[in-house]
Amino acid sequence: MKITEFGTQHDRTFLLLPGTSCTWECNFDLLLKPLAEQYHVLCVNYTGFDGTAAVFDTQTAETERIEQYVGQHFGGQLDAVYGSSMGGSFASLLVQRRRIRIGHVFIGSSDLDQASPLTAKLATAAVSLFMKRLAKHPEKALQKFARMGEAKGMGMSEQDFRSSGVSEDYMQHMVKGFCATLQSVDSKSVKNQFYSDLVTRLEDRIDVPGTVIHVFHSTKMGEKYLKRYRQHYANPDIIPLDYGHEGWLGDPELMMEIFRRNMGP
Repeated sequence: MKITEFGTQHDRTFLLLPGTSCTWECNFDLLLKPLAEQYHVLCVNYTGFDGTAAVFDTQTAETERIEQYVGQHFGGQLDAVYGSSMGGSFASLLVQRRRIRIGHVFIGSSDLDQASPLTAKLATAAVSLFMKRLAKHPEKALQKFARMGEAKGMGMSEQDFRSSGVSEDYMQHMVKGFCATLQSVDSKSVKNQFYSDLVTRLEDRIDVPGTVIHVFHSTKMGEKYLKRYRQHYANPDIIPLDYGHEGWLGDPELMMEIFRRNMGP
Protein backbone atom coordinates (compact mmCIF):
# COMPACT_ATOMS: atom_id res chain seq x y z
CA MET A 1 0.00 0.00 0.00
CA LYS A 2 1.18 3.50 -0.80
CA ILE A 3 -0.18 6.76 0.61
CA THR A 4 0.73 10.00 -1.15
CA GLU A 5 0.15 13.27 0.70
CA PHE A 6 -0.78 16.70 -0.62
CA GLY A 7 -1.63 20.02 1.03
CA THR A 8 0.63 19.15 3.95
CA GLN A 9 0.58 22.77 5.16
CA HIS A 10 -3.02 22.35 6.34
CA ASP A 11 -4.07 20.99 9.72
CA ARG A 12 -7.30 19.24 8.79
CA THR A 13 -6.85 15.79 7.25
CA PHE A 14 -8.84 14.15 4.45
CA LEU A 15 -8.27 10.52 3.37
CA LEU A 16 -9.26 9.43 -0.17
CA LEU A 17 -10.01 5.76 -0.85
CA PRO A 18 -10.41 4.69 -4.52
CA GLY A 19 -12.80 2.12 -5.93
CA THR A 20 -12.44 -1.39 -7.31
CA SER A 21 -9.27 -1.87 -9.38
CA CYS A 22 -8.69 1.88 -9.38
CA THR A 23 -5.97 4.22 -8.19
CA TRP A 24 -6.41 7.65 -6.65
CA GLU A 25 -5.02 9.13 -9.87
CA CYS A 26 -7.92 7.54 -11.75
CA ASN A 27 -10.70 8.45 -9.30
CA PHE A 28 -9.70 11.77 -7.79
CA ASP A 29 -7.65 13.67 -10.34
CA LEU A 30 -10.16 16.54 -10.65
CA LEU A 31 -11.02 16.70 -6.95
CA LEU A 32 -7.45 16.65 -5.64
CA LYS A 33 -6.44 20.23 -6.46
CA PRO A 34 -9.34 22.06 -4.77
CA LEU A 35 -9.31 19.60 -1.86
CA ALA A 36 -5.58 20.09 -1.24
CA GLU A 37 -6.11 23.87 -1.13
CA GLN A 38 -8.05 23.38 2.11
CA TYR A 39 -6.99 20.02 3.57
CA HIS A 40 -3.99 17.81 4.19
CA VAL A 41 -5.00 15.11 1.71
CA LEU A 42 -3.94 11.46 2.00
CA CYS A 43 -4.38 9.50 -1.26
CA VAL A 44 -4.36 5.71 -0.97
CA ASN A 45 -3.25 3.24 -3.61
CA TYR A 46 -3.99 -0.23 -2.35
CA THR A 47 -1.42 -3.02 -2.20
CA GLY A 48 -1.11 -4.51 -5.68
CA PHE A 49 -2.23 -1.23 -7.21
CA ASP A 50 0.66 0.82 -5.82
CA GLY A 51 3.30 0.21 -8.49
CA THR A 52 5.08 -2.52 -6.52
CA ALA A 53 5.27 -6.28 -7.05
CA ALA A 54 3.12 -6.92 -3.97
CA VAL A 55 -0.27 -8.60 -4.37
CA PHE A 56 -3.49 -7.48 -2.70
CA ASP A 57 -4.47 -10.01 -0.03
CA THR A 58 -7.62 -9.17 1.95
CA GLN A 59 -9.72 -6.13 2.67
CA THR A 60 -9.24 -6.59 6.40
CA ALA A 61 -5.44 -6.72 6.09
CA GLU A 62 -5.44 -3.59 3.93
CA THR A 63 -7.69 -1.80 6.42
CA GLU A 64 -5.19 -2.65 9.16
CA ARG A 65 -2.40 -1.09 7.09
CA ILE A 66 -4.38 2.12 6.74
CA GLU A 67 -5.06 2.15 10.49
CA GLN A 68 -1.37 1.65 11.23
CA TYR A 69 -0.39 4.54 8.95
CA VAL A 70 -2.95 6.89 10.48
CA GLY A 71 -1.93 5.82 13.96
CA GLN A 72 1.78 6.38 13.33
CA HIS A 73 1.51 9.66 11.41
CA PHE A 74 -1.68 11.34 12.65
CA GLY A 75 -2.21 10.05 16.16
CA GLY A 76 -5.02 7.77 15.06
CA GLN A 77 -7.32 10.60 14.03
CA LEU A 78 -8.68 11.96 10.73
CA ASP A 79 -11.05 14.81 10.06
CA ALA A 80 -12.64 13.19 7.01
CA VAL A 81 -12.61 10.17 4.70
CA TYR A 82 -14.13 9.82 1.23
CA GLY A 83 -14.58 6.26 -0.04
CA SER A 84 -15.35 6.01 -3.75
CA SER A 85 -17.51 2.97 -4.63
CA MET A 86 -15.63 0.02 -3.08
CA GLY A 87 -13.65 2.59 -1.13
CA GLY A 88 -16.86 3.13 0.83
CA SER A 89 -16.55 -0.43 2.14
CA PHE A 90 -13.05 0.39 3.40
CA ALA A 91 -14.35 3.59 4.98
CA SER A 92 -17.14 1.64 6.69
CA LEU A 93 -14.67 -0.91 8.04
CA LEU A 94 -12.52 1.89 9.45
CA VAL A 95 -15.56 3.17 11.33
CA GLN A 96 -16.90 -0.13 12.64
CA ARG A 97 -13.45 -1.36 13.78
CA ARG A 98 -13.01 1.79 15.94
CA ARG A 99 -9.20 1.66 15.79
CA ILE A 100 -8.97 5.25 14.55
CA ARG A 101 -11.22 8.28 15.07
CA ILE A 102 -12.89 9.95 12.10
CA GLY A 103 -15.01 13.09 12.18
CA HIS A 104 -16.83 12.78 8.85
CA VAL A 105 -17.11 9.77 6.54
CA PHE A 106 -18.40 10.29 3.00
CA ILE A 107 -19.57 7.16 1.19
CA GLY A 108 -19.49 7.53 -2.60
CA SER A 109 -22.46 5.61 -4.03
CA SER A 110 -21.01 2.33 -2.77
CA ASP A 111 -22.97 -0.80 -3.66
CA LEU A 112 -22.00 -2.57 -0.39
CA ASP A 113 -22.53 -5.99 -2.00
CA GLN A 114 -22.00 -8.96 0.31
CA ALA A 115 -22.11 -12.64 -0.60
CA SER A 116 -21.31 -16.15 0.57
CA PRO A 117 -17.86 -17.54 -0.28
CA LEU A 118 -19.28 -19.74 -3.04
CA THR A 119 -21.29 -16.96 -4.64
CA ALA A 120 -18.31 -14.62 -4.30
CA LYS A 121 -16.02 -17.11 -6.08
CA LEU A 122 -18.43 -17.46 -8.99
CA ALA A 123 -18.90 -13.70 -9.27
CA THR A 124 -15.14 -13.12 -9.07
CA ALA A 125 -14.48 -15.58 -11.91
CA ALA A 126 -17.07 -13.89 -14.13
CA VAL A 127 -15.90 -10.34 -13.38
CA SER A 128 -12.24 -11.30 -13.80
CA LEU A 129 -12.95 -12.56 -17.31
CA PHE A 130 -14.93 -9.43 -18.11
CA MET A 131 -12.14 -7.16 -16.85
CA LYS A 132 -9.53 -8.97 -18.94
CA ARG A 133 -11.58 -8.30 -22.06
CA LEU A 134 -12.15 -4.73 -20.96
CA ALA A 135 -8.42 -4.11 -20.60
CA LYS A 136 -7.71 -5.47 -24.07
CA HIS A 137 -10.26 -3.21 -25.75
CA PRO A 138 -10.08 0.21 -24.06
CA GLU A 139 -11.66 1.90 -27.10
CA LYS A 140 -14.88 0.01 -26.33
CA ALA A 141 -14.56 0.30 -22.58
CA LEU A 142 -17.08 3.11 -22.09
CA GLN A 143 -19.95 1.05 -23.48
CA LYS A 144 -18.84 -2.14 -21.71
CA PHE A 145 -18.34 -0.33 -18.42
CA ALA A 146 -21.81 1.18 -18.72
CA ARG A 147 -23.39 -2.21 -19.48
CA MET A 148 -21.75 -3.75 -16.43
CA GLY A 149 -23.09 -0.94 -14.24
CA GLU A 150 -26.56 -1.15 -15.75
CA ALA A 151 -26.67 -4.88 -15.04
CA LYS A 152 -26.16 -4.09 -11.35
CA GLY A 153 -28.77 -1.34 -11.38
CA MET A 154 -26.16 1.34 -10.74
CA GLY A 155 -27.38 3.97 -13.21
CA MET A 156 -24.23 3.78 -15.33
CA SER A 157 -25.67 4.02 -18.82
CA GLU A 158 -23.49 5.56 -21.49
CA GLN A 159 -26.06 8.34 -21.75
CA ASP A 160 -25.61 9.10 -18.05
CA PHE A 161 -21.87 9.29 -18.60
CA ARG A 162 -22.42 11.98 -21.20
CA SER A 163 -25.05 14.05 -19.40
CA SER A 164 -26.08 15.50 -16.01
CA GLY A 165 -23.27 18.05 -16.09
CA VAL A 166 -20.54 15.40 -16.17
CA SER A 167 -18.00 16.15 -18.87
CA GLU A 168 -17.53 13.52 -21.53
CA ASP A 169 -13.78 14.10 -21.34
CA TYR A 170 -13.72 13.31 -17.63
CA MET A 171 -15.64 10.04 -17.93
CA GLN A 172 -13.50 8.91 -20.83
CA HIS A 173 -10.42 9.80 -18.81
CA MET A 174 -11.73 7.83 -15.84
CA VAL A 175 -12.48 4.73 -17.92
CA LYS A 176 -9.12 5.03 -19.71
CA GLY A 177 -7.35 5.16 -16.33
CA PHE A 178 -9.35 2.17 -15.11
CA CYS A 179 -8.32 0.12 -18.15
CA ALA A 180 -4.69 1.20 -17.79
CA THR A 181 -4.72 -0.01 -14.19
CA LEU A 182 -6.13 -3.38 -15.25
CA GLN A 183 -3.34 -3.72 -17.80
CA SER A 184 -0.60 -2.94 -15.29
CA VAL A 185 -1.51 -4.97 -12.19
CA ASP A 186 -1.30 -8.65 -11.34
CA SER A 187 -4.63 -10.36 -12.04
CA LYS A 188 -4.38 -11.95 -8.58
CA SER A 189 -4.72 -8.50 -7.02
CA VAL A 190 -7.84 -7.81 -9.07
CA LYS A 191 -9.39 -11.15 -8.11
CA ASN A 192 -8.44 -10.94 -4.44
CA GLN A 193 -9.74 -7.41 -4.10
CA PHE A 194 -13.09 -8.17 -5.71
CA TYR A 195 -13.58 -11.43 -3.78
CA SER A 196 -12.53 -9.96 -0.45
CA ASP A 197 -14.90 -7.03 -0.84
CA LEU A 198 -17.81 -9.46 -1.28
CA VAL A 199 -17.05 -11.70 1.71
CA THR A 200 -15.90 -9.09 4.24
CA ARG A 201 -18.88 -8.47 6.47
CA LEU A 202 -20.21 -5.05 7.33
CA GLU A 203 -22.18 -4.64 10.52
CA ASP A 204 -25.76 -3.38 10.52
CA ARG A 205 -26.63 -0.03 12.10
CA ILE A 206 -23.03 1.18 12.38
CA ASP A 207 -23.01 4.03 14.86
CA VAL A 208 -19.85 5.49 16.43
CA PRO A 209 -20.07 8.58 18.67
CA GLY A 210 -18.23 11.51 17.14
CA THR A 211 -18.44 10.14 13.57
CA VAL A 212 -20.99 11.42 11.06
CA ILE A 213 -21.65 9.23 8.02
CA HIS A 214 -22.71 11.02 4.84
CA VAL A 215 -23.80 9.05 1.77
CA PHE A 216 -23.58 10.46 -1.74
CA HIS A 217 -26.56 8.58 -3.19
CA SER A 218 -27.05 8.31 -6.93
CA THR A 219 -30.79 8.63 -7.46
CA LYS A 220 -30.32 6.68 -10.69
CA MET A 221 -29.26 3.67 -8.59
CA GLY A 222 -32.68 3.51 -6.98
CA GLU A 223 -34.18 2.28 -3.72
CA LYS A 224 -32.23 -0.99 -3.50
CA TYR A 225 -29.01 0.77 -2.59
CA LEU A 226 -30.76 3.32 -0.42
CA LYS A 227 -32.11 0.45 1.70
CA ARG A 228 -28.58 -0.93 2.09
CA TYR A 229 -27.31 2.39 3.39
CA ARG A 230 -30.08 2.51 5.97
CA GLN A 231 -29.37 -1.10 6.90
CA HIS A 232 -25.65 -0.66 7.51
CA TYR A 233 -25.60 2.86 8.99
CA ALA A 234 -27.70 3.88 11.98
CA ASN A 235 -28.20 7.54 11.10
CA PRO A 236 -26.81 8.21 7.63
CA ASP A 237 -26.96 11.70 6.16
CA ILE A 238 -28.24 10.85 2.67
CA ILE A 239 -27.13 13.30 -0.03
CA PRO A 240 -29.22 12.51 -3.15
CA LEU A 241 -27.72 13.57 -6.47
CA ASP A 242 -29.07 13.11 -9.99
CA TYR A 243 -26.00 11.42 -11.40
CA GLY A 244 -25.02 7.89 -12.30
CA HIS A 245 -22.65 5.95 -10.06
CA GLU A 246 -19.94 8.38 -8.84
CA GLY A 247 -20.73 10.83 -11.64
CA TRP A 248 -20.18 13.80 -9.29
CA LEU A 249 -16.44 13.09 -9.28
CA GLY A 250 -16.53 15.06 -12.52
CA ASP A 251 -17.98 18.05 -10.65
CA PRO A 252 -15.42 18.98 -7.96
CA GLU A 253 -17.09 22.35 -7.28
CA LEU A 254 -20.25 20.56 -6.19
CA MET A 255 -18.29 18.15 -4.01
CA MET A 256 -16.35 20.95 -2.33
CA GLU A 257 -19.59 22.80 -1.65
CA ILE A 258 -20.99 19.68 0.06
CA PHE A 259 -17.81 19.18 2.09
CA ARG A 260 -17.86 22.82 3.24
CA ARG A 261 -21.54 22.63 4.13
CA ASN A 262 -20.95 19.65 6.37
CA MET A 263 -17.47 20.37 7.75
CA GLY A 264 -17.31 24.14 7.72
CA PRO A 265 -15.00 26.39 5.65
